[in-house]
Amino acid sequence: MSEETCYFHSQTQAAAICTDCKKPVCELCLKTVNAEPYCEACAANHYEQSPMLAFLFAFFVPGLGQVYNGDWQKGLVIFLTGWLILPWIYGIFDAVTVANEIRIGVRKSATVPPGYLLLALKLGFLPFACVYFCGVFVLFTAIAGLVKLLLRLG
Repeated sequence: MSEETCYFHSQTQAAAICTDCKKPVCELCLKTVNAEPYCEACAANHYEQSPMLAFLFAFFVPGLGQVYNGDWQKGLVIFLTGWLILPWIYGIFDAVTVANEIRIGVRKSATVPPGYLLLALKLGFLPFACVYFCGVFVLFTAIAGLVKLLLRLG
């Protein structure tokens, strides 16, 4: 790479190659997002992974932290089993760990949500959490009522 010059500054030696557009960029043009090098234009299409957001999403809605990290299938499994408490707790720790690994470059996210989906997650996770926990409450109430009925009949 010592022979390459910056795509934007032809007199300056390139420091890295943009991950998206593959153009060589100098230190001035280089933007690092989740430990990946980008030019300024391509960096605008990416965001820094936040372990704090992953924690908040996973804490309020089981599996949502995994969706934020791009683990869609794992998020669905944790969402469906989160009412059992242990998968929910596992999901919180997993979401934070994976978000941190993505941020420092140890792991690549398969599909980090695009900007519009990230905005929907940020705006909708609290109402979604209310709906989720109301559904779990209704399920437990129905099961308790059924058990009470069976005990009376038995």
